[in-house]
Amino acid sequence: MKKKRLLKMIIVVSLVALLIAAIPLVSGCRPGAAPPEAPPVAPPVAPPVTPGGEPALPAGLLADEVNVLGHLPDQQIGVEYPIGETINIGFLCALSGPDAGWGLPGITGNSIFIDAVNKTGGLLVGGTRYPLKMYEFDDEAIGSKALQGARQLVLENNVKFISAIGGAPADAVHPFLTENKVVYASLISTDIKPDRPYLIAGGDVTPRIDMLRPLVVKWFLPRPEELGRPLRWAVTSQDDPIGRQCQAWEVGCAVAEGWDIVYDKHFAIETTDFAPIATAIMATNPDAISLNLTWPDFQTLLWEQFYLQGYEGIISQNYITWEPNLTKVPAAYAEARMGIDAFPRMDDPWFGEPSWQHSFTNLWNARYGPGGPEDVHRPMTGIDFDHVVALLPWAEWAQYWGMEHPNAGRFPTNDEILETARALEEFPTLLGPGYMYGKEMWGIDNMISLPININRFDAEFGDKRIFALIRFEEWFENIKHIVIPVVEEHGQMWYQR
Repeated sequence: MKKKRLLKMIIVVSLVALLIAAIPLVSGCRPGAAPPEAPPVAPPVAPPVTPGGEPALPAGLLADEVNVLGHLPDQQIGVEYPIGETINIGFLCALSGPDAGWGLPGITGNSIFIDAVNKTGGLLVGGTRYPLKMYEFDDEAIGSKALQGARQLVLENNVKFISAIGGAPADAVHPFLTENKVVYASLISTDIKPDRPYLIAGGDVTPRIDMLRPLVVKWFLPRPEELGRPLRWAVTSQDDPIGRQCQAWEVGCAVAEGWDIVYDKHFAIETTDFAPIATAIMATNPDAISLNLTWPDFQTLLWEQFYLQGYEGIISQNYITWEPNLTKVPAAYAEARMGIDAFPRMDDPWFGEPSWQHSFTNLWNARYGPGGPEDVHRPMTGIDFDHVVALLPWAEWAQYWGMEHPNAGRFPTNDEILETARALEEFPTLLGPGYMYGKEMWGIDNMISLPININRFDAEFGDKRIFALIRFEEWFENIKHIVIPVVEEHGQMWYQR
């Protein structure tokens, strides 16, 4: 039986940040239990060595790519094995439209990982290397187009794994993908349901970051005892499945943390004028405004209105896109409002050097940055790595299965991969140790639960910086008796949808 993970928090405060009182939270760790190593199907060929006696890297493989592959438990870089069939990966996301900011950039991270794997000959599973190939489809965040894309990716391209954003597209594709036993890796954990056994989520920290922000934001505000009243929380997002579901979980946690919920509404996806919405929110005199899971284009317009209308409290949300925001609001205003979110930049000094994140940044800049061969003419964002956060564990789980079945002579089925995942005590992720969790929230343990980075805007840097790292599970266990009834009042528990 899996042991409960204790809440773990590390806080770093910059010179310009408010002083935060020490928070008495207990640190702990979860013991790992990786499957035992087993001999491969075919004996490996010893790798060539350099004059210094070190194994030589495969042609064209960079040291940073070796680091990016470092979480794989059995890749054995530089050792030759038989080459098997190509395993196809799908990328089914909004590549255009107002939701594209959560989809399109993710192609870069998946490509960096897939190309690094292929330079070693393919993903090593049970003594055979399987090359990876990715196919893309633009679903424009529309359910009918997502189903069209899923059919094309599965029936024409034979994909085994699909990177996706989720929400309405997840609702549309899940019967087809369930029938064909294809893993759909959503960015939104609220998409998980027992009747969707192949839908996984959690590499993206939604909605856990939305749930945690009522806790985090309190650190920067006076205590209710000092004010003589409860702190006031206002929250909004677009009226779509993602917004309704994630906002319900956030409100439940805000209630559990003692906030007075003064605004809890959604706006139509067709909205173009956000001035009335900002006015209505500010009329409730909130101490903090949350934009929950507001789409990238919408959140920029809301930030503009809060600036123009003079809001002076804290603003937080799931994912903040600072490049467009800073064309609408001054950096000083953004810093004063703190801009708390949970999608770090891979070049944040928090991660240190050397690190997976530093190597990813080097590879991304060389390939997609200014002057690179695939220059995307924008800075790297939190979405560039966000989709590979789920693709990497799926590859790990396949390798763990292969280590337990060295003579299978085939790539595992998704049933076998997911069974392996749930049996692991923990496994590496890009953000720290993870494990499968979430049955009380979603009805099935299909959520990758991992540490959650918390960021705030730094005017000197001109973007976000990490200031805390939090484990979610123990905190939630202590408040779930308050949170779940609120989610039920909103009609958003998995058995109500």
